[in-house]
Amino acid sequence: MLAKILEKREVADGTLQVKFSVPGLPTERLAFQPGQYFTIRLSNPPYHDNRGAVRHFTIVNSPNEKGILSFTTRLRDSAFKKSIVGFPVGTEVEVGSIGGNFVLPEDNSKPLVFTAEGRKLCFIAGGIGITPFMSMLQYSKEEGLGYQFTLLYSNKNQAGTAFLDELQKLASPEVVWRGGFKLVLTMTEDPGWAGEKRRIDAQFIKDYTGDLPDPLYYVAGPPAMTDAIVDSLKELKVESSRIKYENFTGY
Repeated sequence: MLAKILEKREVADGTLQVKFSVPGLPTERLAFQPGQYFTIRLSNPPYHDNRGAVRHFTIVNSPNEKGILSFTTRLRDSAFKKSIVGFPVGTEVEVGSIGGNFVLPEDNSKPLVFTAEGRKLCFIAGGIGITPFMSMLQYSKEEGLGYQFTLLYSNKNQAGTAFLDELQKLASPEVVWRGGFKLVLTMTEDPGWAGEKRRIDAQFIKDYTGDLPDPLYYVAGPPAMTDAIVDSLKELKVESSRIKYENFTGY
């Protein structure tokens, strides 16, 4: 499918969100599930390297944005990212291969019927790992799904925290959730931050999820962080069947 760049905006220091219009996406049903990824191929990139012109990116927007796919990425000095940054609005790229299993729990007997009512989900994100959770949270809020969400989100500082304003608004008392949404932010290297500053480990998780009966844990972030948090969950005797994780590497 062909897609056109609709918008580019910086959502944190060094983090870019790119939104595409994709006329070929189906509109009569969900074109994707929150948490899935899509493939982008650049036809005539101005920069080249040995990694090629194809990448996979997790979708950041809600499926309810019909005909839209957005991704968020850390800005790096790769040929692919320099090309994306340099492309003007309206540039066409090729989009395909939507897929992935890092999605909300479903009723196995009813595809795309989410088993939400009263279900406790704990999201643990580091840096750009917030991407799939933004899609899940937005969609769940829009559809009135009954999940009870807790999000533990770690960054070095506020300036580098993607979607900080959006998340704080979603967690404000004025926003009504059918289930609930608890946001826990930690800034590990920010002297101006008055909240949590610890790295997320077993004690941190226990402090903020100790009152949740058997939640399902979703972990996304840099590989070293993801591995450490999965180890922490196992230290807390969380069964492997209640842990889903996804690594986010730089391009």
